[in-house]
Amino acid sequence: MPVIKKLGFVLLMFFLSAVSPAQSVQLRYVFQQGSTFELRVQDRAETYLTIQDSHQRTSTQGNYTLQLRVVNIMPATSSAIMEARYKKIFLTASSQDITNTINTDGNAQDALNLVFRRMIDKPFRFTIQQNGTIQDIEGIDSLIAFAIGAIPANTSKAERQAIINFVQEQFNADAFHNQFINLFPRYPDHAVQVGDGWTDIVQLFGRLGGSLTTAWKFDYGDKYGLKVSAQGNMISNKMAVIDLGGGIKGNVDVQGNSQSSYLISAENGWPTRSVQHTEINGAYIYRAAYNKKMKQDIQIPVRYVHDLQYELLH
Repeated sequence: MPVIKKLGFVLLMFFLSAVSPAQSVQLRYVFQQGSTFELRVQDRAETYLTIQDSHQRTSTQGNYTLQLRVVNIMPATSSAIMEARYKKIFLTASSQDITNTINTDGNAQDALNLVFRRMIDKPFRFTIQQNGTIQDIEGIDSLIAFAIGAIPANTSKAERQAIINFVQEQFNADAFHNQFINLFPRYPDHAVQVGDGWTDIVQLFGRLGGSLTTAWKFDYGDKYGLKVSAQGNMISNKMAVIDLGGGIKGNVDVQGNSQSSYLISAENGWPTRSVQHTEINGAYIYRAAYNKKMKQDIQIPVRYVHDLQYELLH
């Protein structure tokens, strides 16, 4: 976090007078038809693999901006349908002295940049409940189909398939569901006081499956703003057999922990700022039973570190 922004964040926390411990607060998202938000995310991730005593490191760093708009409120289910559109994507990824840069504000004509520029302003939708539960992500398939349609005809078959696999894996509905779980805090159905905690368990989607158990705490706040913190524990579905790449089947046996803090608007319950840190450790297990070329299982240790911060402007 830049020094000035960090200092501003600290000062804001300092001047917020604490809510009385005896005062109860009903945390919830308030929906207003047509309300528009701008989500600005910055993140950095490091992935470490150990293959036959050789250490491989992949680093990604970037930022993106999503515009969110309330398009339909459903009082009967205490939820709202949100429309989301990418407004900007910037990403650099490096591995083994190879670096790729994606900048949707630039003019690069390589296949990756052409594909990602097609994602800009292409809408998709998701449903969010008043307690922050994410449901029904729709429109992703058409977004992906439209984006990969930008791959030039002269792109090699191998490169084309690699781009398609990357986009489908990183931007499918399951990936967005897991991402939004981390971006939006989930509130209890009952009122809480300063110092109170609650726990929820949500199922993760996609290749890893498994679940995320989060212990939440209402730290403090007043009529201007609130602060909620979270300690998460993630565990994959190690029994699920998935494609680990190249048609080789296996399992992912990982678990991890996350620490998050959220500054929340007392007016509408939406988070306005968050800082998050996640570490995941475990192994990819390539199963010989699913690949005749392998005579025995191969276990590849993996470590993943992710730091993220965002602002949600209303």
